[in-house]
Amino acid sequence: MKKHMLLISNMIIILAVVAGFTISVYKDTKSYQQLAEKHLENIVSLADIDISNHIESFMSKPVMVSKTMANDEFLKTWLLKEPKNAGNNAYMKQLYSYLKAYQLKYNYTTMFCVSAQTGNYYYQDGLNKKISKNDPHDIWYYNFISSGHEYDLEVDTNQANHNNITVFVNFRVMGEDGKVLGVIGIGLKASFIENLIHSYEKGYDLSVYVVNVKGSKNSFTGNTDIFVSQNKLPKYTKIHEKIKMNKSGDSEIQWFTSGGERKCLITQYNNTLGWYLVLKMETNSIYKAFQERIKSSILFMLFSLTACILVTTIVFINYNKRIVAIENMDDLTGLSNRKLFSEQYPGYIRKHRKNKKMLFMLDVDYFKEINDLHGHIFGNAVLTMVADKLQSTIGGYGTAARWGGDEFIGIMLVESKEAQRMLSQLMDALKSEEDGDYRVTVSVGLIEIDEKLSMEQIIKKADDLLYLSKTNGRDRITTC
Repeated sequence: MKKHMLLISNMIIILAVVAGFTISVYKDTKSYQQLAEKHLENIVSLADIDISNHIESFMSKPVMVSKTMANDEFLKTWLLKEPKNAGNNAYMKQLYSYLKAYQLKYNYTTMFCVSAQTGNYYYQDGLNKKISKNDPHDIWYYNFISSGHEYDLEVDTNQANHNNITVFVNFRVMGEDGKVLGVIGIGLKASFIENLIHSYEKGYDLSVYVVNVKGSKNSFTGNTDIFVSQNKLPKYTKIHEKIKMNKSGDSEIQWFTSGGERKCLITQYNNTLGWYLVLKMETNSIYKAFQERIKSSILFMLFSLTACILVTTIVFINYNKRIVAIENMDDLTGLSNRKLFSEQYPGYIRKHRKNKKMLFMLDVDYFKEINDLHGHIFGNAVLTMVADKLQSTIGGYGTAARWGGDEFIGIMLVESKEAQRMLSQLMDALKSEEDGDYRVTVSVGLIEIDEKLSMEQIIKKADDLLYLSKTNGRDRITTC
């Protein structure tokens, strides 16, 4: 109904423009300009949301991996003992193998580690160099250490990879005494991210630039097609007026007239990455096409408006699809949310009334401690991993949803023993991801669905069983 109301409203706006055109060409031209700019703002805003979410999703994994390594007791111990083992090849190979394993696992370009005690710069294939304050290329290290940041992202040339322009994730490694042991991190070719952004530029017909303001100052002062310095932004956007850029996290929509054409610009700061995302779309071609159609004939103008209706309708339809997705899907895990699960429960039960059905509720053990120890980005990654493995475990034998927080719910179309076996398999899969000082476990409540009981009653029973699992020591399945 909401979609139809939006379409009806849109049709009324277009018809009003048509009526205005018959009264005054001048007024219609002004109305079209306003409508076109609003339309472009909507397109650029949607592109901004898409690109921001995709880039943050793409980069959050390297940040999480770097943080995991920085908190790895093996790495801390190795760096502490490194000076005493300077000539021990077997000891050195421990680090090389460690870095190589991460590189192969995640297919990163470079895995590196810099020792604060010796200044040695290691990467997955061996010792690259010894850093020095006299080497301009090493200024990034000293600036990062003095910045006090736990981590940052910087764009620099990669001496360990033929000086390719690379996006580095730098994470400081701290000892128990609070002293810096070194820096661990990941290098990704800048082209990986640029290719992702170019696909959006082509899809939305706009220009995108990334301004890295949080990254430590380094020796690389150039620019790429996408990564540009803030003082070079006017050159690339061809806008010489002041561009508003704030770190509030909210999108800033701005309009400029440059070179005789209107340009719509959106800037948004991503605090996690320390980047400004700048999107630019030009409107000149739209205005020229409209003027040509007015001059040719009213009939041609009507044809143009028909095309405009079609385009605007498509935008509203896509917008509504996104709204539906946001309302009914959990954006972190990709599972159904509580609302959708509750709405679909009666129909799902009726559809499978001839099958045995088990309802389970599970949540992640000590999830608050995971968030407190490793941070919310890591906590979100844990929830995503649990959701992925849950979907993989259930497969075509049921459905699952995120009930809220770290709690998940689902229905399995199997007998009780088989459900327990599958859930045990899920628990084993989660434990197998143990790395360093953490291990993910879950507590589960499992109950057979009695169709005589309401959904609320069944869920209450499953929740009680989940509570028993947690009070009896967690990491277990409780059923009845």
